[in-house]
Amino acid sequence: MTEPRAPKGQRRITAILRELPDAREQLVVGMEGFGVDFDEVEFIAASRSRDARERNRVAVVERQYEVLLNWLHELAARGLAEAQRLDMADKSPGSPWRRLAELGVISHESAERLQEAREIRDALAHAYPPANWKILHEGVLVLVGELDDYVASYARWISEEGMLPSD
Repeated sequence: MTEPRAPKGQRRITAILRELPDAREQLVVGMEGFGVDFDEVEFIAASRSRDARERNRVAVVERQYEVLLNWLHELAARGLAEAQRLDMADKSPGSPWRRLAELGVISHESAERLQEAREIRDALAHAYPPANWKILHEGVLVLVGELDDYVASYARWISEEGMLPSD
């Protein structure tokens, strides 16, 4: 007899957690292309370069920033939905990150920084670069500063709550 298939939310959480390390590594490698400290001047210069190869270095960082923020947000939303489905959390208003902070999964400071990084991403999606490359640089630094602790806290939460089936 076959095991019942995990609900869609659980499958998606598992898929994102499996892909996160590679996406993080790609962002970090992209950042390293602008010096050990992810030099802002070099990053902005590359974004304004006439050389497509230089602009592509920036595009890798921008794309991975967007992907990782989307995944972190989706993890929060799907985790909360699973918690509600399993009667471990109430449905309440607010951003998924702020709700995770209210549950003690992440800090309120992390929730605010991630929300700000997402707002930067949204602004970039509707604005016209290159005026916003400095903002992107700042957002990337915020994301990288939050990423590892967020993933560890989130993984600990779903594990402790038994929100994913064991393998």
